[in-house]
Amino acid sequence: MRIRVDEIPDSGRLLHLHWGQEKLRQFLAQDDPFELNLLRPVNVDLEISRKMDHIHVTGSVKGSLQVACHRCLKSFPWALDEAVDVVLVEEERLPDDEEIELDADELELEIFDGVAIEVDRLIAEQIFLALPYKVLCSETCKGICPGCGVNLNDETCTCKQDENKSAFSVLKAIKARLPDS
Repeated sequence: MRIRVDEIPDSGRLLHLHWGQEKLRQFLAQDDPFELNLLRPVNVDLEISRKMDHIHVTGSVKGSLQVACHRCLKSFPWALDEAVDVVLVEEERLPDDEEIELDADELELEIFDGVAIEVDRLIAEQIFLALPYKVLCSETCKGICPGCGVNLNDETCTCKQDENKSAFSVLKAIKARLPDS
């Protein structure tokens, strides 16, 4: 969905959208190994205000997603409740300096063409930014066994593990074979 800037009234424009899986799929890479599915449509409430030198977008993005834990790979529901506060600025209005230090307020700035706002891209961006860097089903998730692949949250590992062997023991063996310098 594109909204032309000249069509935004001085009083602002309110948007209420329901964003389904098909919309989300447009912004996911086809070979993305991270499973991200909507359990129900995402509710998007936005207020778009036109200011003298920028566009201010505020509101919320709420929904429920099915995500996979990064440790155990088990799918679980994750609640999305993200506040939106974005300032859109035309590229021409930015300073010409090559390197500038940004204030904390300026970190929410986004550049746009000044003609139209890509609302769907903005919503997808807010969803992806809301996701934690490392998605975990719980803070105490034990993950999967590197030997047999069993989910250690559900089962006890039956592989024989050498307590003295570490991940760096292979490097120690290689170092032992190197000539002394």
